[in-house]
Amino acid sequence: MLTYACLTALVPGKKQPAIRVKIVRTWMSPFGSIRPNTCMVFGDEKGSMIEATLPWGVVLSYEINLDEGDWFEILDFKLIHASGLIRTTRSKYHINLTHDSMVTKIQPITECNFLFCASYKTILRGLYHPKFCIGLCGALVEVGDIQDFPEAQANQFNHGNQPSIRFSVINIECCVAYGSLAEKLYEYWSSTTANVVVCVLKLWRIEWGNGRFRCLTNIEGSSDILFDPEIPEIHYFKSMIPFTTV
Repeated sequence: MLTYACLTALVPGKKQPAIRVKIVRTWMSPFGSIRPNTCMVFGDEKGSMIEATLPWGVVLSYEINLDEGDWFEILDFKLIHASGLIRTTRSKYHINLTHDSMVTKIQPITECNFLFCASYKTILRGLYHPKFCIGLCGALVEVGDIQDFPEAQANQFNHGNQPSIRFSVINIECCVAYGSLAEKLYEYWSSTTANVVVCVLKLWRIEWGNGRFRCLTNIEGSSDILFDPEIPEIHYFKSMIPFTTV
């Protein structure tokens, strides 16, 4: 009978035990590549998370689909030390799936949505390290006009010649969305008739400048924005806002 390890118990350099995880987020990287890897964030029943990669060219048995929101049992994978300027989780390690990996879809273990939202005060005080992506929940206060993001300002996180839009949520005045998320935000804001819109920012990046907080911004592909999602915690949050009904 298989025994399963929690993600925090994994150690590089030896045969890894079986794990049971939910795919919290999935995207293709590097953005725009003709041979992109499938990148994911896994979460286990204890609430721990780790980033994982299915490299381009690696084919899993039974041609299984790694869909966001589904749970899987995984055997035989490679565990390496995490690296990169920006990390989507705080885990020290990273999972690489290989041709030998055995991945089986299973029934959900828990109903956890892995929505761990950062504190506004902690962000503004600089107590979150900008290396790590964060989640945030808040009511949209203002959304600007969609604009072109010039090539001259492109960086390793967002490409030039794509749309951008500035917006603010309660207590965070400066947020900037680029690319497809800018279009998603603009289209939703232009069409909604709701008095209050609660948004959830998933895997967003803290940008610093001149020794202080500048803004929250997305990373093309990995970040996401949700509007009034059907999540109990979000319903409760919205019910606390005056003059709204859920």
